[in-house]
Amino acid sequence: MLSLLVATVTTGLLVGCNIVVPVAYVLEGPGTIPAAYELRETTTAVFVDDPTNAFPRTALRSMVGVQITEGLIANEAISSNLMVDSRDVLALSRALETSNDRVSIERIGREAGVEQVLYVSLDGFALTLDGFTPRPTAVCRIKVLDLAMGSRVFPADDPNGLEVVGQLREVDPANFQSFAKRRRVEDDLAMRLGRNVGELFYEHERVDLGENLGIR
Repeated sequence: MLSLLVATVTTGLLVGCNIVVPVAYVLEGPGTIPAAYELRETTTAVFVDDPTNAFPRTALRSMVGVQITEGLIANEAISSNLMVDSRDVLALSRALETSNDRVSIERIGREAGVEQVLYVSLDGFALTLDGFTPRPTAVCRIKVLDLAMGSRVFPADDPNGLEVVGQLREVDPANFQSFAKRRRVEDDLAMRLGRNVGELFYEHERVDLGENLGIR
């Protein structure tokens, strides 16, 4: 099997922000990628956090969480009756937080009545790379906490979590001039990020050659 490894590290400046987004992606040939981690079959919640307010709209947090949850259920990574609606988890976190104190992930999980939390922390959300190239890119870190064990179970070697990148093909810059079209691009990017996070936990097809390069 022919495999092509392309690793590109660049920076993307968030539109309207001073946050720099690291970008790395890998292209490989056809085939499947096994799950990086198999979730425990227990009560589970997805919590999408945005500590730096990188999302242009708060609704995108819910969109990412729903996309992850639906992917896990559809691919039988976990039973639907064990999943708590990620939108309910977000509402719970807002109710628990105060203007001065952030609530811990552990407390959110306990209050939600789950033993397992998929914690997604957004690092950056950009519609352009380097301030010019119209290549929507989002970067987050993911970790899985087992509250019953009182420990992080994934990734085992990095307390900050595993970096996951969501990226779309280059888009027509004209889309950024229309409010409705811009929102559609943001929605598509949020859904791509959610899909990529979810795929860590079930076997899935490799990305098509050329997808990340915008080859059509």
